[in-house]
Amino acid sequence: MNTERLKYIFIGVVTMVSAMMARGQVRYHCPQDSVRVMELVVAASKAQEYGDRVVAAAKALEGVPFAPAADNDSIGSIVIRLDSLNQREFIYMTLAAAKTAQLSNPNLRDFEKNLENISRKKGEDHGFASQFLYGADWIVDNVYRGNIQELTDYPTVGSYRTKTLDYVTRHPDQFPAMANPDVADKVRVAEYGYRSHRLPHKKKHTINDKEMKTLLAPGDIIIMSPMDEDFDIYDIGIVTIENEQPILIHISREKGVVVTDPYPLPRLFKIEGQYFYGYRWLRPQG
Repeated sequence: MNTERLKYIFIGVVTMVSAMMARGQVRYHCPQDSVRVMELVVAASKAQEYGDRVVAAAKALEGVPFAPAADNDSIGSIVIRLDSLNQREFIYMTLAAAKTAQLSNPNLRDFEKNLENISRKKGEDHGFASQFLYGADWIVDNVYRGNIQELTDYPTVGSYRTKTLDYVTRHPDQFPAMANPDVADKVRVAEYGYRSHRLPHKKKHTINDKEMKTLLAPGDIIIMSPMDEDFDIYDIGIVTIENEQPILIHISREKGVVVTDPYPLPRLFKIEGQYFYGYRWLRPQG
């Protein structure tokens, strides 16, 4: 990206944010996040292929610490925050930056629209009830709308485990927006669709297959499926290829920040294996 384009991107950032906040159309955790967003887009735009742009955005977030979800409040609408992230925010921000970097003259509004498209049901933010509360509903919705491709059953059919995903309605006190009866009803209806839900996964040992090492591509998403019956994500990250080895960029449980893991995926799986039973494999679509 040339200097003139950089200038175009950053001119008017603060003005734009102020105007949008005045209209109530967007929530930023702090004013500096508007600048961080565009820096993230610039980092992603330096790569040519879409998968490489996903990786570049993920790497640009290295060192950002973990924090609980910023949008778990009484409103539940999107909060743009880059000084800290949780697992799903890391993926959402990374993919939104990569999509925005595809545009010729990206701006903050483009990023916001892409973030909404990726992080909310049907791509529309209507508060807490429109959030993806589990990996399964995020995958189903975004596969349908063409944002990601699920490859878990490729090249051979994987395995399945049945879970009922209804943690939120069983623990409403942990989610402030659930105090609203209308929101609670909508969440309850959504979770009803994930009762006795068959979740696909690849068995852990397949990550060692030579074929998998050749099929995994930069920008792919790996989701480790937890032993915990209440959830369907133990860890999630972006694949990068280094020295012909697949490596995960994710929020390290040990360090508490976004890192490019020091171990190749097969070694990481062995280290963390007691906490998850398999994995899902996704590919973002530009």
